[in-house]
Amino acid sequence: MNRTIIGRFEHGPGLPRQEGTNAMPAPRIGFGSTPPGQGWEIYYDNIYIDVDTSSAEFTGTPIYIASLGGDGTMWDYLSASAIYTPTPTGFRVYLQHHKSDQRVEPSHAQQYNFHINWIGVENP
Repeated sequence: MNRTIIGRFEHGPGLPRQEGTNAMPAPRIGFGSTPPGQGWEIYYDNIYIDVDTSSAEFTGTPIYIASLGGDGTMWDYLSASAIYTPTPTGFRVYLQHHKSDQRVEPSHAQQYNFHINWIGVENP
């Protein structure tokens, strides 16, 4: 499920309130997650997933933040928050086991419903 929110932060602690024509443009904020257990591909002894963020309709490459979700064993894996090849329409995440000799298969991602949760923020 992907969602897009367009919002504006008008003030914050210690910052003057922005009003009228001098107001800062609102950042575009999109968020979502990949379908549980689906879309994982083999990459040597690891797996990866291409995350589609096109529903957010970013016009430039946003700042992405990602996390691994699922039904268990997420603590056994590394690099789920590392963003590769970011574009306005998506990015890639590689997943590897914390034991370098442990192979990761898409079937494991399916069994535990692994998915990537994401947030993207684009400043105009």
